[in-house]
Amino acid sequence: MQSKQYSIYRWSILVSLLVGTAGCFNNEEAQRVDPISPGTADFTRYVAVGNSLTAGFMDGGLYRDGQLNSYPYILSQQFRLVGGRGFIQPLFSTDQANGTGYLKLTSLPTATNPLPTIVPVAPQAVRGLLNNRPLYTKFTGTNNNLGVPGIRMGDIQTPGYGSPQGNPYFERLLPDGTPLRTYLQYVSDNLTGATFFSCFMGNNDALGYATSGGVVPFTPTPLFTTNYNALLDVLTASGRKGVVIGIPKVTTAPFFQVVTLAQVLAGVNAAVQKANPGAPAIPALVIESPLATGGIRATKAGDLLLLSQQADYATIGSTAVGTKKGPYGLSALNPLSNASVLDAEEVAALSAKIDEYNAILKAQADSRTLAYVDLTALNTQLSATGGYVQNGLAFSSNYVSGGVFGLDGIHFTAAGYALLANEILKSIGTTYKASIPAVDPTRYRKVLVQP
Repeated sequence: MQSKQYSIYRWSILVSLLVGTAGCFNNEEAQRVDPISPGTADFTRYVAVGNSLTAGFMDGGLYRDGQLNSYPYILSQQFRLVGGRGFIQPLFSTDQANGTGYLKLTSLPTATNPLPTIVPVAPQAVRGLLNNRPLYTKFTGTNNNLGVPGIRMGDIQTPGYGSPQGNPYFERLLPDGTPLRTYLQYVSDNLTGATFFSCFMGNNDALGYATSGGVVPFTPTPLFTTNYNALLDVLTASGRKGVVIGIPKVTTAPFFQVVTLAQVLAGVNAAVQKANPGAPAIPALVIESPLATGGIRATKAGDLLLLSQQADYATIGSTAVGTKKGPYGLSALNPLSNASVLDAEEVAALSAKIDEYNAILKAQADSRTLAYVDLTALNTQLSATGGYVQNGLAFSSNYVSGGVFGLDGIHFTAAGYALLANEILKSIGTTYKASIPAVDPTRYRKVLVQP
């Protein structure tokens, strides 16, 4: 197993900010309110619909500890205070607790090693391979957490999406012999007796574009709208109540903020000066920018580099990569790949599309008198100087040290999922006049050091 050291950016991390209490917590850690009441909602059987954030995806993988700290599970424990009953998740067994594999932080910076060390943890829940793609251990029983990592709104009525050739996270949930069953049908199958739902869908319809540097297209708005209407029709059948969660502006996540143009240019110029002392400084990189005039331009303010593309940035200046017609990323004949930069024009397109999707989500929620969660305020607080203070501890969108985002820079830690659960509880309280205690996010773990 090879360790991975992130070397482009500098680190300053305190152990006290990193090491949180492990595991999930019971209602004794809830922030009490009086009187406790379900209001006009019925939480007897709660079902969660969504993608990786709903499933409890964490640190680049789906594994048991992440599942046990998913926001639906946290919510279900609070709902027990107002009549909620059992909440079954498609957990990996303790023998396969590593699930699909994930990333872990094994050491912090030291005087002799200024870089943190991140290593991959091998999966334990792979039952086989098909065309070099994993098939995960099946879970086909009763299920309350229907989160499927990777699913888009555009996928929910696609036959074969849960086949062995489709999404492996969905395939593990379907019984053998039902590869053409759609996600919408699967949701319907699991709503028997359900009295309340949460729906956190649509993120991946925008996130795929963002994390691919604008290469993966958005889900077309007509398809997004049609599928969302169909999903809410199923979820609200017989007057069932629930909560819809809006799509956050994803570019505030560390995935888009940790590696910066200034840092990369500093490294490039240091290499240039070492090879050619006194050479003029290089002021910008040259990138593919399909939405810009001419399709190629110099980098500018607002361009975002991606945490996943550090290996590509390490080859800047090489004539052995890209078109090989000039120094990579420094010549218009060999620009940095579009997939390696979410440029300013693409950031604007992404923001507009998220606004468009959210308008659809909110309009449909309002028309059905459902609770709606706007995550803008939480995002703003996490990105602000000083962060979002809860019980004397500041949470922020900073990578690792902020305590909210895991090692993949996109998905939450347990503490992050607790913060999300509290935002959902606020909306439920407002819409249904419910009085349900919030949880204390300081009691949930952040990024752990695991030697």
